[in-house]
Amino acid sequence: MTLSKSVKRAVRRLIAPRVLSIWMLAVVAGVIMGPFDTYSSLVLCQRTLFWAVISATSVVLSTVIRDMREHYLPNASDSLGEVLHVAGFTVLLSPVVYMLSLFYPLEILQGGTAPYVKVLGLVFMVASLFSALRLITAHPELLVASAPASGPAVAFDAFGMQAPTSENASEVAVEAPARLYERLPAGTTGMILHLSARDHFVDVELAGALISLRMRFSDAVAEMDGVAGMITHRSHWVAKEAITGVLREEGKMYLILETGRRVPVSRSARTRLEDEGILARFNTSV
Repeated sequence: MTLSKSVKRAVRRLIAPRVLSIWMLAVVAGVIMGPFDTYSSLVLCQRTLFWAVISATSVVLSTVIRDMREHYLPNASDSLGEVLHVAGFTVLLSPVVYMLSLFYPLEILQGGTAPYVKVLGLVFMVASLFSALRLITAHPELLVASAPASGPAVAFDAFGMQAPTSENASEVAVEAPARLYERLPAGTTGMILHLSARDHFVDVELAGALISLRMRFSDAVAEMDGVAGMITHRSHWVAKEAITGVLREEGKMYLILETGRRVPVSRSARTRLEDEGILARFNTSV
């Protein structure tokens, strides 16, 4: 993705109803609460303009930085990606904040350390906070303490009391589900049928639910280890058990899932479908 396309996408995103409402709420919050001494240093109209510019610029820069990062460093880990995002955001937004502070002097930037250094510190602090929130949102397991990897098994009876166990009791091996299940809300059941990429989210389709996770599509596919499935398109993965038919329409091919959903099949994926015997099963050829 080129820089110009990324900027255009960022502007379109800014005026999208959901983002626009969040942007307006951020402006209202900034005007009312007046963080970073803007409440005591600026009058109402000045605070409104100040936070409107900061919020809009933040949305645009954040979108552009993320697009450039995913284009040039598609295999970077989430942690490295957030570090690069914070660094780029700090470097690019700080001049905007500093220029605004020249027109609307803020008491917090007066005296002591050079004003621009203070601006860098404030922007870096806020960017780091939002980065941490994004990581926690994308990886809720970070807030959950891990159980010991090994240890003696303890059995409990129906009343919650420890039950006697035989020293020679055989161990029962339980096949662990795909790692992606760990990201789903507690109590989620059913087989994962289909994964699809949508902007910075992955839609996880189960038999009776559709759950969106903020993560990379490649990471979601990697966490479906142990489940027989395949990538049918650059933004679609399906479980083999979920396929109930193959459809050809106007030269295009689609897989029909048990939910009735049609999933596109790229030309490069058709050969693999043939090798896996899926096309033959539904009397279809490449």
